[in-house]
Amino acid sequence: MGIRNTSGPPEIARWNPNVFFDLSGSSLTKMRERLADLRKVFWWSGSDWGTDTPNKDPSAYIKIVFGSDVKLGEIESVVHQYQALFEACDVPPQTCRMIMGGTLAKMLNLPG
Repeated sequence: MGIRNTSGPPEIARWNPNVFFDLSGSSLTKMRERLADLRKVFWWSGSDWGTDTPNKDPSAYIKIVFGSDVKLGEIESVVHQYQALFEACDVPPQTCRMIMGGTLAKMLNLPG
């Protein structure tokens, strides 16, 4: 019997400074009535249990980067889903800015 990894993407991102993930697909749609439950997934937010992050942001949510798998004409609804997540989980404004493009701009040396 092998060892099973039950930590999932957020924990993998927590332990690896260069690992980020997006919530494209149906995750935010499926979770829309219980977005605040994601606080349990990002439990280390604001604690000393984090990892090296862009701008030394203490929020666990900094490990998210905006992403979508919809057509451009539908992107506004996805942005609203991310905003609902931010509100439900009290994501700090500076972290929201990083999620919505700041992290990737920094990684790609683009003006931010």
